[in-house]
Amino acid sequence: MTDEDQELVALIDNELDEERKTRLLARLAEDPALRARYEALRDAGAPIGAAFDTLLAQAPVARLTAALPPETAIRPGPGRFTGMAFPQLAAAFVLGLLAAGVAGWLAFGRPVSDDDDWRAAVVDYMKLYTNDTFAFISPDRQAGAFELSAVAKKVGADLTPERVTLPGLDFKVAFNLAYDGKPLGEIAYVDSTGAPVLFCVTANGEADEPLRSEKRDQFSLASWSRNGRSYLVIGRLPEERVTELGQTLVTRF
Repeated sequence: MTDEDQELVALIDNELDEERKTRLLARLAEDPALRARYEALRDAGAPIGAAFDTLLAQAPVARLTAALPPETAIRPGPGRFTGMAFPQLAAAFVLGLLAAGVAGWLAFGRPVSDDDDWRAAVVDYMKLYTNDTFAFISPDRQAGAFELSAVAKKVGADLTPERVTLPGLDFKVAFNLAYDGKPLGEIAYVDSTGAPVLFCVTANGEADEPLRSEKRDQFSLASWSRNGRSYLVIGRLPEERVTELGQTLVTRF
């Protein structure tokens, strides 16, 4: 890992002082190559802080589980992540496995069902998330705004810290995924208990649809479509609460 990469990782982990952070964010705004490197490191180390065994136990798809090595130990030594603190190393390691598995699973590994759509995919991978998933994240407003901007460019929505703020939820991170070849942005929050809640946006070209709520497995969903984009709020919350969050967001998107 180069010194520049280590500085980018420190930004991702919110470990830079204000002066270095401001200077690096200014460089990111002006340097597309550096910004691409930042996004690559962020996506490779996006915060999946749950323990490896917990992820395997929670995984909803056997094929995803089978794709993960049955025994993996983290050993110190030289390599790409030399110099990273153990929690960040563990999170990056787990996500490196999980991101590859989920990406392939979203593309071709999911079982097909009657309600097979992008929402069903989100429900399935939401089952991987626990209260530990985002526990290591200490969000910074500047970095969060930059992450939202990167997602906004992919999905074409106006995503800013102010527009995605939700009552009773703490913003944690935003990053890009894809479903069926279309960009899928994920904005992650936690509630007062640490339980994950997601606000997802995909530029899938669907016709406008009003807000509707439903239950799938243990999750409550509120979804709608507008101007060629579809939106979803999902969490292990009462359906009324998720509907309220959806109603707040539908006035903005």
